Amino acid sequence: MMNETKKQLLKDLSAYFELSLNFPPLTSKVYAYILLDCGRKGVTFDELTATFKASKSSISNSLGFLTQIKEIEYFSKIEDRKRLYRIVPYNITLRLQKIQDMLNKEKNLARRIREYKLEITGKADDPGILKSNIYTEHLELAIEQLENTIEKLKSIT
Repeated sequence: MMNETKKQLLKDLSAYFELSLNFPPLTSKVYAYILLDCGRKGVTFDELTATFKASKSSISNSLGFLTQIKEIEYFSKIEDRKRLYRIVPYNITLRLQKIQDMLNKEKNLARRIREYKLEITGKADDPGILKSNIYTEHLELAIEQLENTIEKLKSIT
């Protein structure tokens, strides 16, 4: 049985994962539920099926997808044959590295656009170029902050 705090958090996380990661609704719920396994004891297939009252096939598809994209992993305890699912230990680091990669790509594209505009206009004080400079500087700072955060996280795990 889930308490109200966990139910609301599960609902909010599920909605967030649907929007931000483009996960299907059930996959978002499964991912959020496994994420809320704070004791890291692992979540069983049967527990997920019972909790979401979903078909075994649907739960299996969600688990397979999340495992394939390396958001979750499974393990078995020596005394038990059941698979237990949990969030991969380096989940936050991976997520931040993906964001960092996207920001690096965007920074490089922004620089190329700025260079192109400068070549066309020949004016370094053009408002579009000035805005591009500010945006590129912002991206550089964000990337640097992400690098620092990733290194701190790696030092813990």
